[in-house]
Order: sequence, then structure tokens, then C-alpha cells
Amino acid sequence: MDLTKTLKDAAYVAAGFGVIAFQKAQVRRREITEQFETQTADLRTQFAKVADEVEERIEPLVGAVETSLDQLEERLPDQAREALKSARSAAKEAQSVLRSRLVPAGASANGAAA
Repeated sequence: MDLTKTLKDAAYVAAGFGVIAFQKAQVRRREITEQFETQTADLRTQFAKVADEVEERIEPLVGAVETSLDQLEERLPDQAREALKSARSAAKEAQSVLRSRLVPAGASANGAAA
């Protein structure tokens, strides 16, 4: 029996096992990544639904606050009026950004597919 050949065969087998183990790890990584992305999309959809419900419930209050802010804005000096307008604009932009991050791509505001 040739010792060199046996050692060479053992090295090839060990390398083969290493390759197989690496491939299995890659497949598992892809599975976990896909599972995470699916769960993340599901959570975003749920958050969007909750946001819709909250928005629906507080809509009357938001309308009243908007009306009050409009009345306040009319009474303010020019510089303060502009500051209030900027703050309201920034708040609306922040709301829009938050909403776009909650709603998964390709879905409407209520979480249904577009």
C-alpha cells in the first residue's frame, strides 16, 4: 500500500468535505436571508396597517389642530409665521418619510398590493 497515495486521497476527501460544508453554509445563509426579508416585509405591512388605523382615529383631531394652527399663523408676525410654516412643512415631510418606510414597495398605504 502506497502511503503517499493514501495521504493524498485523505487530503482530497478532507478538501471535498470542506467544500460541501461551505456550500451548505451558503445555502443556509441564503435561506436565513430570505426568511428575514419575508418577516421584515410582513412587519412593515403590519406597521402600515396599524399606522392607517391610528391615522383614521386621529384624523378629526389632526384636522382641528391644523385649523387652530392656521388661525394662529394668521395672527403671528411675519418672522414667526415663516418659522411656523417651516416647522409644519418639516413635520409633513417627516410624516411622509416615515410612511414611505413603513409601506413596503409596491403596496398601497393600507398595505394591499398595488
